[in-house]
Amino acid sequence: MRTRMARHLDALSALSREAPDQHLQRAATLAGRAATPVDLPPEFSWHDYAIFLLSTAAEIEHSLMVQYLYAAYSLGGPQVPSNSRKDVLDWQRIILGVAKEEMGHLVTVQNVLKLLGGPLHLDREDYPWASGFYPFEFTLEVLSRKSLAKYVVAESPVKWPDHVPDEERKTIEDLAREDAEQKVARVGALYQCMIEILSDSRKIPDRLFRAESYPFQASWDEWGRGYAAGARGATSKTAPDVLVLRASSRTEAVAALKAVAEQGEAVKFIPADDEDSHFSRFLDVYRAFSGATTWVPVLPLSKDPRVPGLGAGNRGAIIEHPEARLWGGLFNLRYRMLLSYLAHAFRLSDDPAQNAGPGQRGQVLNRVFGEMYNLKAISGLLVQLPLKSDPKERAGPPFELPYTLNFPTHETDFWRLHLDLVEAAATQLSSICRQTSGPGLGYAEALRMADRHTAAEIETILNASSATSRYLHSTGNVR
Repeated sequence: MRTRMARHLDALSALSREAPDQHLQRAATLAGRAATPVDLPPEFSWHDYAIFLLSTAAEIEHSLMVQYLYAAYSLGGPQVPSNSRKDVLDWQRIILGVAKEEMGHLVTVQNVLKLLGGPLHLDREDYPWASGFYPFEFTLEVLSRKSLAKYVVAESPVKWPDHVPDEERKTIEDLAREDAEQKVARVGALYQCMIEILSDSRKIPDRLFRAESYPFQASWDEWGRGYAAGARGATSKTAPDVLVLRASSRTEAVAALKAVAEQGEAVKFIPADDEDSHFSRFLDVYRAFSGATTWVPVLPLSKDPRVPGLGAGNRGAIIEHPEARLWGGLFNLRYRMLLSYLAHAFRLSDDPAQNAGPGQRGQVLNRVFGEMYNLKAISGLLVQLPLKSDPKERAGPPFELPYTLNFPTHETDFWRLHLDLVEAAATQLSSICRQTSGPGLGYAEALRMADRHTAAEIETILNASSATSRYLHSTGNVR
């Protein structure tokens, strides 16, 4: 993993591997009882350390989201018996729901970072890598008993529920650590540590919470898209409950982190909706998946697919099939577009008077969701395309990070970045439309047309910005 992050994680690694009684002792802090205090590592102030921990949490949530998506996309296929297809579809919906909730966790962590005056953190590790505190080695892989065991352990509470026999728990934990460079770590341990620090006014004084960041934070009204406790009709067991929590104070920040941690590891998360936590949902899928002993529930996707190019080297499975390579490149580009729009959304206030132009926050958020749908559509094509010449091994979505996640500081330059990416996508889509006649051709043509409209909208924004700048210069109102 990146050395600049790894060298600060040793203290966290020890925390993630604490014995259960130590975890319980730390959890006692949240109930107001005594516990071993968190030690401040060298080179940090408490405020800076809180931002580091939140950045680490953001990377973990991002990584889990991507791995869960890949696992969900691997489910299904013509080899699934007709009487089992509903079960497989339910498993896929459950895992996709968890991935959407991880997106909510990622966004909520960004909100707390904004509240503390920290930088946005949308990075994650690229594969292959492992580190002591991260839940498990980052791998894009098909769903299996082994991967499900890792997910169960990573999302597990300190004390497993009584309905899980000791023998089953041991089996899951042993399976999770097979072929692993490290013991699978609980994500909840990191959240406990963050909650302890943010709850302590001696470590993080009230003056360090920036309430003025509230309008720039993501809100559930914009991100929930109808997913709320008790409002999911007959699909409450498979539809996600996306938590996007704003914070303007210490109390709200701590409550947001507690809610995120509880959604992951609690035995039951929302009593009013009888909603299972990530731990419980993955445990249910693990048990059901383990019963598929005479048939294969997943497509033959490659492990850690990559698009050939600079820096790819021998890591992962290189996508060599010409059509799959083009779609894989477009997938990576749309992934970068999604992250760029997401970063831009946190620069814009929900108060239109504070933005350079009216409606721009809404425009950016609509494109965030648009790119989510594009990634899902392109993934559906990639899981059907071969990795190389042999159709028995499929490609799968690569989820490769861009060369940089540093973003422009000036509003106009941010819009120019979006335009650059749309233009790059136009070139990629032109190649796809010329070189393929497969089922994705109609989608590629429709996406190319939609991108033309997007480019025209961005050009309008840039032209308006230039006109405003010229006017300010002509009136002498430019600083």
